[in-house]
Amino acid sequence: MPKIIVYIPVKNDAWFIENAILSSTKWADHVFVLDENSNDGSHAIYKRLEGLIKNLTVIYNRPKFDFNTSDMRNYALNIAREFEGENLIFELHADEVMSAQILTPQIKNDLLEQSPIGCALMFPWINLWEKPFLFRKDKSIWSNTKGWFAFRDDRKVKFEGAAFHGSRAPERFLKNKVEFNRLNVLHFQFLNLSMERSKQALYQIFERNHYPKKNVEQINKIYACAYDERQINLAPLAKEHYQSWLGLGIPLDNKYPNEGFNWRDLEVLKNFKKNGVKKYKDLNIWNIDWEQKRVMAKKHYPHSTIPATSIIDPRDFSTKLAHSFLMKYQKYPFWRLNFLKLVTQKIFSKL
Repeated sequence: MPKIIVYIPVKNDAWFIENAILSSTKWADHVFVLDENSNDGSHAIYKRLEGLIKNLTVIYNRPKFDFNTSDMRNYALNIAREFEGENLIFELHADEVMSAQILTPQIKNDLLEQSPIGCALMFPWINLWEKPFLFRKDKSIWSNTKGWFAFRDDRKVKFEGAAFHGSRAPERFLKNKVEFNRLNVLHFQFLNLSMERSKQALYQIFERNHYPKKNVEQINKIYACAYDERQINLAPLAKEHYQSWLGLGIPLDNKYPNEGFNWRDLEVLKNFKKNGVKKYKDLNIWNIDWEQKRVMAKKHYPHSTIPATSIIDPRDFSTKLAHSFLMKYQKYPFWRLNFLKLVTQKIFSKL
């Protein structure tokens, strides 16, 4: 009988990681937590849980990998393969929990029986919003969404694409798709708005650093969806998805922070220090008060890692208007030079 193995790559997610671990260890045969040098109290959580949970292994201070490569996922795959057999392997993130329906023996058995070797599994991805048990049910990208979360290993395949926004199943398995629509993945990212906004900003910084020729309007458009609240409609999550977790003492109904300072803020400030603020003036990241973040950072981190002087929003009026237009309408600001360049590039590429 194949096993179900879960690995969770994590860095400084103490706000939710205990929920992710406790829930996963209730249905998986084994859970690996792959921690990248967390310093937010996560290690204390791991050590406490390791003493209570037998099917949990924590890899402390895993290597740091370049997100432009597949190295991180292949590292995780090799660890999962410490268990023999063609197992069902999940990659879940620190802000994700499977629907409590997975505790139903029949659903778990069906999950294994309907996953042939070499397949990739797709599940509905439910984005919770504002409160723990409300989710987006509208026309946005955050509604009616599905994602790759697992695959049935053949013990031969490797990941080939970049980890940054890449598939959680090996690329060669994607053509062998199994859609398991009876089981949802609950995504709690938008309940911690402070962390979520900082994450989106750091992603854009990453894009600007690693793809300097990428059109800045294209970068902004990709991440603007995180602010898409047009005709927002929230629906209550059915109790079957979470009630059993609450009954097991997993507090998914906690109140999560909407402000504060987190490790991604520090990474953004480090980039400002290293490359200057002007490099990022056209990115749609200035809805965050980075001067306030700098003041917060000064209390806890060496001045050598953060800008020494005040951070002032470097955008001109046209750029501010463009960002406001983009977030309100989710459309490119058509009057911007970078947009015109983007259109020209697309025309030439089609020719």
